[in-house]
Amino acid sequence: MNKNRKKHSDFFKKLKNDYAENLILDTESFPDYARDASEINIKPDAIFFAKNENDIVDVLKKCCAENIPVVFRGAGTGYTGGAVPVSGGLVLSLEKLRKLEIDAENKIALCGPGVITIELMNEAKGHEMSYPPDPASYDESALGGNVAENAGGLHCKKYGVTKDYVIGLRAVTIEGEIINTGYFSNTDIFDLTSVLIGSEGLLAAVIEIAVRLIKIPDVGPTILVAYDKPEEAAAVVAEIIRLGIIPAVMEYMDDDAIDCSNRYEKSIDIKKAKAILLLETDGKNCISEAETIKNICQQHNPVSLIIESDPVLTENLWKIRRNLSKAVKASVKYKIAEDVCVPPSKLPELIKFVSALNAQFPIRVNSYGHAGDGNLHVNFLTDDKKDIENGLIGGGIKQLFKKTLELGGTLTGEHGIGLTKKDFLEMEFTSDTIDRMKDIKSVFDPNNLLNPGKMFSRKK
Repeated sequence: MNKNRKKHSDFFKKLKNDYAENLILDTESFPDYARDASEINIKPDAIFFAKNENDIVDVLKKCCAENIPVVFRGAGTGYTGGAVPVSGGLVLSLEKLRKLEIDAENKIALCGPGVITIELMNEAKGHEMSYPPDPASYDESALGGNVAENAGGLHCKKYGVTKDYVIGLRAVTIEGEIINTGYFSNTDIFDLTSVLIGSEGLLAAVIEIAVRLIKIPDVGPTILVAYDKPEEAAAVVAEIIRLGIIPAVMEYMDDDAIDCSNRYEKSIDIKKAKAILLLETDGKNCISEAETIKNICQQHNPVSLIIESDPVLTENLWKIRRNLSKAVKASVKYKIAEDVCVPPSKLPELIKFVSALNAQFPIRVNSYGHAGDGNLHVNFLTDDKKDIENGLIGGGIKQLFKKTLELGGTLTGEHGIGLTKKDFLEMEFTSDTIDRMKDIKSVFDPNNLLNPGKMFSRKK
């Protein structure tokens, strides 16, 4: 055992004496904590289950003093390796911090980072309010992770993403200092809330989140429309946007994604199609907007058109989308998911490009996503690990990223950079821009102990 390895081992043994119940050294018995949804697997040296903020303050102080790397973890649903451990480091789980209080009078919720998204949504609903950011993994993703990645969701085009609802944060630095921003402070001159949102666990441990809630809007019918050409579906999206209509939800799925979902759990009978759109309107004009959308859909030769208002039947329609992430993963041994985003007007061109990628490569490439804001989840799928090792999938991903940037888009709509995209960061950002990001990292974490190796290296 080398000197650093022994030093780390001794540190964890001492920490075990202080936190016998919280600290796990037999990490092989907790295999899920060696990975996230990226399926990158690195065995952690130790796992610490924090029960309160005092635990976090104390452990981070001790890790800082001994130069122990720390990776924060919520539910582990991220796709870019943000919660993957580092060798010689500690996984600090925040999943037990589950405070959930609703201030109905002020339309605010105070939440711990371990609260699952749907728990907040249901609690808000009980007070006749809504929390709109709803990633497809809303029944398993934790709010702390949503903040770390600035998660969006099906309602993001009309209602925005996580950053549009977080009004304050409490966080702990690597030195064990507590930062209060926004709602939790008297002033927020430098808007530290925004600095922490989307920082992917590189800056501090978020221990409490204040979010604003909104009144539950009136909801129109759900529309499911299928086409035998992906371009027709994309054209419908473009026309809806051209008319200035903003549906509450506008989701796109290609034929392979549809097939995966139906094989995972067949919720509806639908004619074989190359593409599906799922749309929902809400607000005071929801009925008239739904009628306009229906007319647009009919003008583009649909093979199927379903309009449903019954809540139970509507939920069956939405299952085909909500199940997709799990369904695609269940259909194949290896799944690499990317979440590129382009201006909505460029979505038809991106969809056409992805279809060409699928034809070009001897692997499956499918896509689905939030059509309203141009966020497309593109999945590279194979049962043969050699397709990953020989760079076949990597070549397809690089082509996807290049095309996305050519269309004026970004490499990530909501999944972050993490491990899987850090080698592509310079494709989108100038070196000066990346250097400024590194400067911010250095201010919060001068010794590069928080999530090291993710997004970029600290040193210039």
